[in-house]
Amino acid sequence: MKYLKDEEFIKKFGQKLKQVREGQGISQEQFSLLTDISQSQIARTELGQVNTSISHASTYAKFLKINPMELFDFSDLKEKK
Repeated sequence: MKYLKDEEFIKKFGQKLKQVREGQGISQEQFSLLTDISQSQIARTELGQVNTSISHASTYAKFLKINPMELFDFSDLKEKK
């Protein structure tokens, strides 16, 4: 089976994570301390540079106190060119 990597989806997930985190007034450093995920990993995820794990997505949602599905709702994101 061929491994597929959806770059656009990964970037949108990162944008959404950043939007929600910043909307709650949480810095990357604070978020790193809350989640026990390195700040560099969070930054790379938000920039769409890494294909984050489902476990990390769940952890992000837990500490943002949102339903994990909200991180996959890209309908309110602005298009980036």
